[in-house]
Amino acid sequence: MKEFKIRNLNKEDLDTPSLLVDLAIMEKNMKRMADFARECGVNLRPHAKTHKVPEIAKLQLEAGSSGVCLQKLSEAEVFASQGIDDIFITNEVVGTKKLERLADLAKKTHLGVAVDDQSNMMEISKACSDAGSEIDLYVEVDVGMHRCGAATPKQAIELAELISKQKNVILKGLMGYEGHVAEGKTKEERLKICKEAMDVISTTKSGMKDKGLDVDVVSVGSSVSSWINAKNPDVTEIQPGMYLFNDVGLVEKEVATYDDCALTVLSTVMSKPTDTRAVVDAGSKAFNFDQKRFPKAKGRDGLEVVKFSEEHGWLELSKNNDVSVGNRLEFIPYHCCTCVNQHEEMIGLRGSRVEKTWKILARGRMS
Repeated sequence: MKEFKIRNLNKEDLDTPSLLVDLAIMEKNMKRMADFARECGVNLRPHAKTHKVPEIAKLQLEAGSSGVCLQKLSEAEVFASQGIDDIFITNEVVGTKKLERLADLAKKTHLGVAVDDQSNMMEISKACSDAGSEIDLYVEVDVGMHRCGAATPKQAIELAELISKQKNVILKGLMGYEGHVAEGKTKEERLKICKEAMDVISTTKSGMKDKGLDVDVVSVGSSVSSWINAKNPDVTEIQPGMYLFNDVGLVEKEVATYDDCALTVLSTVMSKPTDTRAVVDAGSKAFNFDQKRFPKAKGRDGLEVVKFSEEHGWLELSKNNDVSVGNRLEFIPYHCCTCVNQHEEMIGLRGSRVEKTWKILARGRMS
């Protein structure tokens, strides 16, 4: 991907809605997590599904990341085509056509994938054998989120044993995703959920080693739980994603502040029918509300987002608010990943100056 450097262009010159990144904040967040991982003695493999931009992934690699995580095969294909050569698909890849693509991609880049089912694993082995490629497999175990993953440590260990006997697949290690830690209402509750999740990881890892199986990598972590679980002695790798930008959700979970939020959507006030109501031109299509929570205005008190339609955002204003038609307002998304996926490009600002424009090459990649 070509990175565009734009001269003599400022924030005031941008049309709205636009997706903005404060580069200084992003770089600070990037360094903070990389330093933390080093201090804990674990590898950092950031989840690039958050930003979906290969050039940003290259910045993360330069800052010390060991590789990247992605969630979809089609995302991995995009990133590999742009020179990213160490990719872990932290998701199950199922279906004949997808497995043919997976096996082919494994010939071009160092590739890993999560598995939790014996028949799927055998199909991956066959696809790679047919293609003449090899792929790393990570046994995913359910650590309490009850999404994907082997239901019990015993099932995960049995799967690991079977992997070790197959051709063209390499048992790389163990994966657990404790995204449900974010459901904890307090720090104490989140700590408790983390401990329970890591107990499952420890039991599974110990059982694998008892069977004589190598567990080179134990990969866990979300942008909430990585700050806790990186310190666990059984963990070798963390895979946070949203830490790069942060968002309202992470502020609420007390792992970031609003000053740490690098991503915003720039909008224009298009209507102010009353003293207490205004409307901006960034609607639901500019954010995506998978968690049914609204964004927060950046640096503005006395206004609150209360409703959205596709192209309109309703603001409730205090009587003393000085919002006028034509004003420009920035909003911090509640969930940065889904917001990014709504936009074709991301504009990097240094102060108010436009320094970079990145095409979001992996947006909309679902297969």
